[in-house]
Amino acid sequence: MPVEPFPSPRRARLWPRPALYDLTPELLGDPEATATEIRARDWTYVLSARGVPHVVRRSGSGWRLFVPRRRMAEALEEIAAYAAERENRPLPDPEAQPLRPSVTPAVLAVMGVVAGLWGFLLGEAVLFGRRVSWRTVGAGDSSAMLAGEWWRALTSLWLHADPAHLFGNAACAALFLGLLCRETGLGLGFALTVAAGVGGNLLKVMVQGPGLHFLGASTAVFGALGVLGGVRLSGYCAEVSTRRFLAAGAVLMLLAMLGAGSEETTGQVDLAGHFFGFLCGAALGLAAGRRLCRAGRPGPLVQAALGGCTVLVCLAAWGLAVGHGWSGR
Repeated sequence: MPVEPFPSPRRARLWPRPALYDLTPELLGDPEATATEIRARDWTYVLSARGVPHVVRRSGSGWRLFVPRRRMAEALEEIAAYAAERENRPLPDPEAQPLRPSVTPAVLAVMGVVAGLWGFLLGEAVLFGRRVSWRTVGAGDSSAMLAGEWWRALTSLWLHADPAHLFGNAACAALFLGLLCRETGLGLGFALTVAAGVGGNLLKVMVQGPGLHFLGASTAVFGALGVLGGVRLSGYCAEVSTRRFLAAGAVLMLLAMLGAGSEETTGQVDLAGHFFGFLCGAALGLAAGRRLCRAGRPGPLVQAALGGCTVLVCLAAWGLAVGHGWSGR
């Protein structure tokens, strides 16, 4: 409880201690009753804010409030006003999330464009009179990446083994990005997803070494799932609670159930890519969630800048891939 705000005994000769009156019976309606510590704290906060001198003293198992006689009417009035205001004030829900505009149409539109590009990259193309095999120049190859072709960590996310592989990843990406972008915004959500996918591929290559061949967006899809779990676990301005842990647990269950959902060129599931993509995404999601708690979601201009930078990075990676392929690796 707070220290009584009256002059100390050392200064009593300069500021004599005023006569105190026990206000507790009038506040509680019972001369024998004492206040709980929580109620006594409320009284203290109210009177301190209004500059009313007071003392709170222990009395048995409870507390009693004392004020100078000349200020007792003022103290009663302030406490009564506070009590009336608190009764009429709606209690906040600590688990309530701020209403956010739906981003689902925008996510579906972007994923429609992305899926179209994925379909275009299934085959070959002719650029400036030269035939380009997208899979040859952009697929994941750990030996080439360890030799310096690190852009393959990004370009491989845009390539798929067949239409079934493509549509499976597109459907999962649309689902998880729809949930993620509702929390982070469109530009930030896509940027974090691509970053998680690239990070997952890089970690996979560094851990597994040369001789590894892979392609597909599943690493980024599981990265989006990890980002979503990290953002939800961070609470986005809410205290960590059972609901947060349940959300993260649901994400982990999805990871386990969907772990066998992506076919690679070898016909085997890229479990390492799924795991490392999810791991990078979770780390990015936790960091982004704490940032969102402090500063809130980025505005439209920042979201557009993040989305634009993500597109430019992808184009630059493909430019390096095609240029290196033409130069004859």
